[in-house]
Amino acid sequence: MAARAPMNGTFRFPFVTLVTPPRRPRGVTGPQARLADGLSFASGSGTLRMYAPESPLLDVTRSAILLVDDNPNNLAAFEASLDGLAADFVRATSGQQALRSLLDRDFAVVVLDVLMPDLDGFETARLIRARSRTHHVPIIFVTAYSRDDRQVLEAYNMGAVDFLFKPITPDVLRAKVSVFIELRRRADEIRVQAEQLREHQRREHERLLGEEKRLWAEAAMRKRREELAQADQRKDEFLAMLGHELRNPLAPIVTGLELIRPTLLGTVESRSAEARAFETMNRQVRHLRRLVDDLLDVSRINCGKIELEPETLEVASVLDQAIATVRPAITERQQALILEVPARPVYVRADAVRLTQVVANLLHNAAKYTRPAGQIRVTARAEDNQVTVVVEDNGSGIDADLLPSVFDIFVQKRTSVHGGLGLGLTLVRRLVELHGGQVTAASDGAGKGSTFTITLPRVSEEGCHAPAPAAPVPPPPSRPRGHGGPRRVVVVDDNEDIRETLVDLLTSWGYDVRAASDGDEGIDVIATFQPEIAFVDVGMPRVDGYEVARTIRRTLGPFPRLVAMTGFGRQSDREAAHAAGFDGYLVKPIDLDDIATFLPSEDEVTLP
Repeated sequence: MAARAPMNGTFRFPFVTLVTPPRRPRGVTGPQARLADGLSFASGSGTLRMYAPESPLLDVTRSAILLVDDNPNNLAAFEASLDGLAADFVRATSGQQALRSLLDRDFAVVVLDVLMPDLDGFETARLIRARSRTHHVPIIFVTAYSRDDRQVLEAYNMGAVDFLFKPITPDVLRAKVSVFIELRRRADEIRVQAEQLREHQRREHERLLGEEKRLWAEAAMRKRREELAQADQRKDEFLAMLGHELRNPLAPIVTGLELIRPTLLGTVESRSAEARAFETMNRQVRHLRRLVDDLLDVSRINCGKIELEPETLEVASVLDQAIATVRPAITERQQALILEVPARPVYVRADAVRLTQVVANLLHNAAKYTRPAGQIRVTARAEDNQVTVVVEDNGSGIDADLLPSVFDIFVQKRTSVHGGLGLGLTLVRRLVELHGGQVTAASDGAGKGSTFTITLPRVSEEGCHAPAPAAPVPPPPSRPRGHGGPRRVVVVDDNEDIRETLVDLLTSWGYDVRAASDGDEGIDVIATFQPEIAFVDVGMPRVDGYEVARTIRRTLGPFPRLVAMTGFGRQSDREAAHAAGFDGYLVKPIDLDDIATFLPSEDEVTLP
């Protein structure tokens, strides 16, 4: 329990400092003590200092004094004696009337006559004390009769703060009442300040609570963004891995189809069931390969791993290359293709491979969604500082509800009966944006065709020239003397299907081929067989293709030529292969034309 505070001194509470009077008559307690303290405050010997947060002016209700006496003349005398005090006066001529007044209003002090008919002063005081609301109201008893100490004691026991005898000196009554008026005023101030403090605390609590909620919301949003970013990263990693895994089984299928093409088409009629089945398989494999390539490209763009190799390009030559890529599909559907280009060359700064891919994707899209014998139009034009390429068709069109999201990933442009992953147009938009351009789609609705418009920054004709032809693949290093017969090739791949089909294909082309199923075996076969060229898979377990290349370069130097094979086509992968000692790089599934660029010339080995 806290130590009892001294009688004289300073007491500190939140926002309030109460300084007690320096002197109090010894032995004075109870109501007399409160009266003595009040007189000290009124005389200035005691102070009450209060501090509160900044707030509007205190709304303190004006104090009221209840004057109770059955004689109206006495009530008038009381009021005259107290005139000038900052208080309202309420008169009551009986105890019952006084109690009713106390029900309606709070009073700073009650001046109560003792001798009244029906309900005297003592009984009235007892009833006042019985109510919790009025229990602490100060009561000053007034009487004109006996100065009996027992009566005075009874008054104090009833809670009186003073007992005055008539006739009353006005200054004494005024001094005593003014103390309670001041105490009430200050009590009201404290009450109002307490209310303001509670309101301030409430607002501060709400502010802090709102701030806490905001911080929690921001933290939750930040965590959600991180989770979404991680999920998006995992999605991109999954797409990249999926594309890689799809490329591996595609590689032997592509190679196998090329392997059986000469035999099959050389022995059956071109319109036979076997020939049609072969062409169907070949066409679907090309379609699947294009889907896988789009999947990997979108994944690389999302990861920021697409690196453009810009050069100055003539737009007409890019369109020619894109049309050549799509020509088989257009011819098969007997569609009309119209190309319109400016008479004078128009140039852009772009990556030739990627810009050709953009136009080819739009042409593939147009061919797919345009009926047989329909029409596709490609138009290029120069407009001030930009070049516009427009691909139009009179095909199935785009529904109005799909048009705003036609470039979003995995969104089917039109009806899903045509299949696909919904990646082609996403890739178009991303690649065009990487070139600093824009692409838009327009359609009047289903069955009314569609129009895709590409805009790219134009390059001035000054200083523009046709790009130099690609440098020829350097010839393989000279073979060691003493070797004759067919050229030697080694295939190193842990995937049996890819390995065996490539071996069979190269053998059918007249090469002497050896195979190895892992890196260690590949190093041994290359060292002993000494081929002119070795095709080495990069992603093998234990000893990967990079280690094979580094070992061969350390032991055999620049001979033989080494070509990396992988399902990844990122620029970083190509750089890593070059750093390891590879001379070339092939992305699975491998085109036979790409393989042929690394093989000895046809005057030495004739290809079928």
